Amino acid sequence: MALLRILLKPSIVGEFSLPAIRALASDLSQLAHLGQEAYSRSSGHASTSSASCSDILQGRGICSSASTRKAHRWGQKEEKDKKAQWQALVSQTPDGRINPCNSKLHPAVLEGVVAVNDADELCVQEAYTPQSRCFGCGPAHPDGLRLQSKRIENGLEAVVQIPAKYCAFPGIVNGGILGTLLDCHGNWTSAITLMDRACLPKPPLTLTAQMVVTYKEPTPPDTDLLVRSRVVSIKETAQPGMGKATVEVETSIYLRPPEGGAPKLLVQGTGTFKRLGALRAL
Repeated sequence: MALLRILLKPSIVGEFSLPAIRALASDLSQLAHLGQEAYSRSSGHASTSSASCSDILQGRGICSSASTRKAHRWGQKEEKDKKAQWQALVSQTPDGRINPCNSKLHPAVLEGVVAVNDADELCVQEAYTPQSRCFGCGPAHPDGLRLQSKRIENGLEAVVQIPAKYCAFPGIVNGGILGTLLDCHGNWTSAITLMDRACLPKPPLTLTAQMVVTYKEPTPPDTDLLVRSRVVSIKETAQPGMGKATVEVETSIYLRPPEGGAPKLLVQGTGTFKRLGALRAL
């Protein structure tokens, strides 16, 4: 009944004819009856009821193999459109360099539009903002942390050491310094994600809207730390990667293990980052 009340809202009713609404109400009643029967029967009989529900939905065009095929075709079209967009970007770029990181995980590389060369992979900070003086991630800061984030699947990864001068107590790094790493790494993750989705030549400008940090263990200085992020969710307008998009990113700092060992989680943060509209130009 709750679903029926939603469907009968004026804003929704206007999209359907009265006979269609009556037919849908009848179908909902039948589905409710079948659900009660399935609940009271054994699992073997329940599968029969489920098939009947499917028949009703397919009969009304709510769920059909045709709609599934249509969704599949739309996915294929979107993939072709992405490849065409990257190809267009290459033709519009003077030197054709749309993958300055030389990463094999750049979407244009995955689409077969461009190839990586024999040079080493650059971190996103050096590739896109070499003159940045951000304390956490700016390559040009004379005394910063100089975070160097590189692409991984669905995120970024970096290895960093924090000097002992940033300790709050002997052998324990200041929590604000660790928060800076989470902030910079998460922000870059969101920017690279939106750049990829919109087929842009550079990452857009993104700013931190919110961050929640949990400190699991004390973090030692002068030790290899593994900083790793993953995209949790993306909220955007109808045009992917554009407009006032918002990206939620989870970033973790681990004690980097010896080869073959398991990383030890030290700090974890979840941040929300918002796109301002302009491309990064620092």
